[in-house]
Amino acid sequence: MAQRPDLTFALTAAHNAMDLAVEHVLRHPPRQIRYKGDRDPVSDVDETVERLIHQRLTGADSTSIGFLGEETGPVGNRDTYWVLDPIDGTVNHQHGNPLCAIALGLVHNEQPVLGVTALPFLGHRYSATEGGGAFRDGEPITTSNTDKLNKALIGFGDYGSGTDTGLRDVLCASLDHSLTARAQGLRRYGSSALDLVWVADGTLDACILLGNRSWDTASGAVIAREAGALVLDSDASPHSVRSRCVVAVSPGLPEELLPLLHQLRGSRFWPGNWTSA
Repeated sequence: MAQRPDLTFALTAAHNAMDLAVEHVLRHPPRQIRYKGDRDPVSDVDETVERLIHQRLTGADSTSIGFLGEETGPVGNRDTYWVLDPIDGTVNHQHGNPLCAIALGLVHNEQPVLGVTALPFLGHRYSATEGGGAFRDGEPITTSNTDKLNKALIGFGDYGSGTDTGLRDVLCASLDHSLTARAQGLRRYGSSALDLVWVADGTLDACILLGNRSWDTASGAVIAREAGALVLDSDASPHSVRSRCVVAVSPGLPEELLPLLHQLRGSRFWPGNWTSA
């Protein structure tokens, strides 16, 4: 098993790379939009941010850590690698909505061990390292202490797009109905990275995200976990970068919330079935 990287050094490198990315996003609105698939846009800002961060991190360590970007794919080490969503919430960003994020994680042996997530237009930056706690703008954060589902505000991922539209729409609609009937509120903000850090700081009490990839969730998963949240797959097993459902929940809610996810059993969003058609 590969040795875990120096997280102190890696965190400094991640913050330095994020400085460049945030500056670019704040100064350059999206001008050119293309579509990778059904309702799945990518802008010139996404592509530039990914290039800037990759170049900066390569300069910091060009040998032992790989890189996986949403727009450019994987290069280098597949056991220990940076993973980036340059703009999580591109549709929001394209429409001038401030609810979007830059999410940079570090994965080691299929587990996120470091995360830095910036919310450029809200002026916040979240960070965490495995065993080191979670922070917003340098101050420690913890999850909410909500212990009743009927008092909980829950973030929920988008319905389907692309090849999994039909199945994901059906499952999301079913979960939506169950959660709406039981929770105090259900919110779809359009950015998984934002949902996860808002669980970390108590803005949300939980979030449920279907169909996401590691670039959407790696950074926020470690931040939420270090803030005290349980970060799980749909069957309540620990989250990993292979998970296709990510549940982040404050400690007082699993008993009420997790049974609602049994309706995902047998689908591609249940562990062991994620490669199925």
